[in-house]
Amino acid sequence: MRQVLVNMSWIVNAFENSSGHSEYYLDMQTGDVKFFSPMDFPEHVTVMEKLDKQPDRFIKLPKRDMDFCLKVKQEYASIVEDPYLKGLLEKAIDGQEEQKYRNILMEFEEARRRWYSFENDKYEEFLLDWFRQKGIELIDKPPVNNLEYNKKKK
Repeated sequence: MRQVLVNMSWIVNAFENSSGHSEYYLDMQTGDVKFFSPMDFPEHVTVMEKLDKQPDRFIKLPKRDMDFCLKVKQEYASIVEDPYLKGLLEKAIDGQEEQKYRNILMEFEEARRRWYSFENDKYEEFLLDWFRQKGIELIDKPPVNNLEYNKKKK
């Protein structure tokens, strides 16, 4: 399995911010995450085509799937101990209102902090598994010189 040094928080952040209008790529040599928005910057299409032709170096990150996000919210709501908050979150989930879910949590500081930690952990688990299925092991906590480490691991 190929090991790639990364800053895992960058990978999770890219996944969290993914949309139909943008693409994120991981440079497996440097560990950098590259952002492209071809809708806003048509020249990005050419760059992305070049990256797609270098699969040993670049891999396009997956996008968040709404079903997966819903499952994460349901899992979190199931562990919330406060029955009032649990009811509010479950109602927001049933209405499939992502913004309402987050707005509810804005009123509950400790629960909101636990939610963001829970969500990040679930995203990280998903991403580590996704990369593993592609024969790539992501290693967090990059050393000072990622480029040299990743070249040696090829």
